[in-house]
Amino acid sequence: MPPKHGETLSKTLPAYGPCTDPLRLWQLLNLQETLEGSLLGLGIALEARDLETSGHTVRVMQHSLQLGEALGLGVVTPSALKHGASLHDRGKLTIPDAVLLKPGRLDAAEWALMQTHARNGHEIASRIPTLPPLALDVVRHHHERWDGTGYPDRLAGTDIPLLARIFAVCDVYDALTSERPYKHAWSREAALKALYVQRGRQFDTDVVDTFLGIHTTDAASNDVT
Repeated sequence: MPPKHGETLSKTLPAYGPCTDPLRLWQLLNLQETLEGSLLGLGIALEARDLETSGHTVRVMQHSLQLGEALGLGVVTPSALKHGASLHDRGKLTIPDAVLLKPGRLDAAEWALMQTHARNGHEIASRIPTLPPLALDVVRHHHERWDGTGYPDRLAGTDIPLLARIFAVCDVYDALTSERPYKHAWSREAALKALYVQRGRQFDTDVVDTFLGIHTTDAASNDVT
């Protein structure tokens, strides 16, 4: 049954502009939920191929949304961030298992092949007609670096889209604190320190500082409880 006007509708209306018809808005909300479920399913499908990253998509999405809220993103932007997070590694579907699941370091040729996943993922995601450009920015640019040495386009500083800068911090944090074929999981403290060291080099300083503020507060709250 459609939600009652004045309850859920009043909270979701800004994201859909001038639509005030309760039935139409309910249909739009159902369509959005279907899209989000489908995109998340694509992310989890990759995890089924690479079990070492199980849960990564959901965790990094949650971190990204929390960080985006702390940075004051607008009403619609978190949805684009969520969609981009769901699809960020879809390009890895084009990477051979021998490279993707290699337990040791990649050689130069393998690393060059691995780097193509960002561009390939963007090409795949671009075929989804309802996906907003901001979400595509996350898919393509989440491996760019603040100092301009990242990939695929070697963007630097604020030329890197903000959502990609936000997502990059959360993606690396989860990668560091997770077990991978080539590494043991880092402690939370070690991962946060690594992010701090890369302020102004790999990451946007303001984004990292906000992320550290969130997780320092969380740690302090856990210690109290």
